[in-house]
Amino acid sequence: MCIGLVLEGGGNRGAYSAGVLDVLCRNDIYIPVTYAVSAGGCNAMSYLSKQIKRNFRIYTEYAADKRYCSLRNLMKTGCMFGYDFIFGEIADKLIPFDYEEFDRTTMKLFLCSTNVETGEAVFIDNKGLSKDLTPLVATASLPVVSNIVEYKGMKLLDGGVASPIPIDKAISDGITRNIVVLTRDKEYVKKDKPDFPLIYLRHKYKKYPQFVQAMIDRPKVYNRQRELCYSEQEAGRAIVIQPSKPIKIKRSCKDPEILEEIYNLGVKDATERLPEINRFIAVNE
Repeated sequence: MCIGLVLEGGGNRGAYSAGVLDVLCRNDIYIPVTYAVSAGGCNAMSYLSKQIKRNFRIYTEYAADKRYCSLRNLMKTGCMFGYDFIFGEIADKLIPFDYEEFDRTTMKLFLCSTNVETGEAVFIDNKGLSKDLTPLVATASLPVVSNIVEYKGMKLLDGGVASPIPIDKAISDGITRNIVVLTRDKEYVKKDKPDFPLIYLRHKYKKYPQFVQAMIDRPKVYNRQRELCYSEQEAGRAIVIQPSKPIKIKRSCKDPEILEEIYNLGVKDATERLPEINRFIAVNE
């Protein structure tokens, strides 16, 4: 019986997940299969390459860099995030990504994006990912502030639109026991409205009505997937790790001290759950 890891996105709230994953790494806990969305996918890359605190450094050292995220980027390229900088200069020089370890791993990673033409979730595995990071760019490309990403004939954007917490995909793939890392606290409920004005979405994505509908449906999908996580936990088939207190920041927060606090909260929460996590894994062995 295989065990899975499910990672929510959330922009720079992902610093929380980075803390959780570093606790797993320090305790040599490597889950065979990971399903990740957006910032969760970026964190998952360093998890598979076994690079502790790599994403912590990215959040705290470069989130405030205009090359990382800025209106200047948006005006120059149509995308607020500087993916050439994030997945180029940072990954190759500033905080090098261990491509060799990533290629050696036997762990599987499925990155979730949303097909703009169908409004449905697309999952792309890590085979060949180190040579072409386009699927990673796609899963992190937020609607409106990012350009549509083309990959193998598909037009893709943020996986958080169609499947923000892809536990149902893990279950449908036969992964019946999952560790889920959320970036919202237990009391959070997503309001039933799109993240952007509907009239604007219909104008910007007028060629893609199914994507607009996916944006409209996103709050219901998000809340339904969260409830599935909790019901799986109650049934003993999942562990849900999430902030023990609300993370009240915008997804583009750039304050390194706040991001460090969020990372440390992830470390604290995961460390407290370690005995439970170890028991959960032991049942699987």
